[in-house]
Amino acid sequence: MYLGLSWFDTKDWVFANFFLFVPSLINFALLTVFLNSIFSPPAIAEKFARVLVKDLREEEIRYCRKVTLVWCVFFVGNGSLATGLAVYASLEVWTAYNGIIAYCLMGTLFISEFLYRHWRFRRYVGTPFDPFLRRIFPPVNSDGC
Repeated sequence: MYLGLSWFDTKDWVFANFFLFVPSLINFALLTVFLNSIFSPPAIAEKFARVLVKDLREEEIRYCRKVTLVWCVFFVGNGSLATGLAVYASLEVWTAYNGIIAYCLMGTLFISEFLYRHWRFRRYVGTPFDPFLRRIFPPVNSDGC
């Protein structure tokens, strides 16, 4: 009888708190997609890069693989923290992290990588940010690429 009651208590807790685990599930899904692209090229970051630049150099392709791995590490950390907060933290802490802090961390990673990539490769393809970035990080080639 005790085992049955314990199982029902656990089951009810999981059903009652399912939505607390949605951020963890999303991070796991993104990790799966990004990690799969490492083993079945092209890497997801390379796919995004090829939307703007069709002729990526070999150095840029290697860089895209590394960026994809960085995002995988982020999804592991973010998903683990989201899971830990779903189990152990108050609803207020869970909400603050998953509703604000996690998005700020994602944005920081995205913007940092975006700026680093433009500094490293100095390749401009006509995006709205190019005039601004070209002033900060002048092209190294005379053709502006």
